[in-house]
Amino acid sequence: MTHDDVLEHVEKIVAESGLLLVDTNFFQSGRRRVLRVFVDRVGRVGLDECAGVSRAIANAVETLDLIQGAYTLEVSSPGIGRQLSTENDWKRCVGRKLEVKTQSEEFTEILADYTDGLLTFEGGRVTDPGSVLSAREAI
Repeated sequence: MTHDDVLEHVEKIVAESGLLLVDTNFFQSGRRRVLRVFVDRVGRVGLDECAGVSRAIANAVETLDLIQGAYTLEVSSPGIGRQLSTENDWKRCVGRKLEVKTQSEEFTEILADYTDGLLTFEGGRVTDPGSVLSAREAI
């Protein structure tokens, strides 16, 4: 099976779990191959949810023989310092405090909503994601 086949099954499993797929990496690390999957949801993803997705992915890999030979599967949340840029990033970060930098300003506010392609913050500020140079979750 190809990397695309593996990704297709991972996407399906994550969606069926009610989570958002943030990123996947399938790479060689020394002698071992690693499938790394980052998942999240609006609010926060929990350890039990990550474990459930991990079991479902491992089961699919074994049952469908998606990856030949030994591999390591890592499923986790993306972490607080990760750069935000995709539509899934904005959706999952509603209700979270973000550090945002645009060409004209830098600010830290709670993202109140993401609809119609616009970021709305608690203070009333509305920003087009295309104008964001960098953004990440703040502590």
